[in-house]
Amino acid sequence: METAQKECLKEQVDQVRQMLDKAAGGRPYTLLAATKTQSAETINLLPDCGILDYGENRVQEWLEKHDKIDKRLRYHQIGRLQTNKIKYIIEDVMLIHSVDRMDLAREIDRQAEKHGRCVDILLQVNTAGEEQKGGVSPEGLMSLYEACLSLEHLRVKGLMCMAPNTQDVRVTHETFASARALFDALASSDKQIGVLSMGMSQDAQIALEEGSTLVRLGTSLFGRREG
Repeated sequence: METAQKECLKEQVDQVRQMLDKAAGGRPYTLLAATKTQSAETINLLPDCGILDYGENRVQEWLEKHDKIDKRLRYHQIGRLQTNKIKYIIEDVMLIHSVDRMDLAREIDRQAEKHGRCVDILLQVNTAGEEQKGGVSPEGLMSLYEACLSLEHLRVKGLMCMAPNTQDVRVTHETFASARALFDALASSDKQIGVLSMGMSQDAQIALEEGSTLVRLGTSLFGRREG
């Protein structure tokens, strides 16, 4: 059963890669598997399919399965994060994508110091202008970035952006293009800035066309999830 599942997943990953490679136009990018609701057994098939990065939305769900996950895989926290949950992920997380306020950054820094780590983060910026989405406003980004530079146990590695819930392709392009412009402005003066995390299953092609360096795909790889 596992062999059949692996072959099916590998075939799906290969198809998705072809589509993404075309959209990226030869630029390198990271394909991250968004593994919300997926079992550890399914997640452990990823390395043999050429994927080494996976992302979880909910800390509690990750805690329930992380002991069983292949140690070759790199764990990203991609969902909104509460300050009281940071202590549970701080030893294992490779990259936190959703930092959008200073109290969260300070707590990451505090927990990282306790564990002798320097943790990489992305600042989530809300260029979609949707209130229900997380993310600092474009106008507030620079002050958050500069405040984070004072924290010794975290490193800002780039930005994360989510597109609005719309069928209007033009709006999606504009949202990602705005995030790319902000990313370029930071990267021009900070050599540590190198990750632009944007694009999910429904809009990864557009994100790559607009300069994304990392896409977060769930449905495209695993099919529609429950819950």
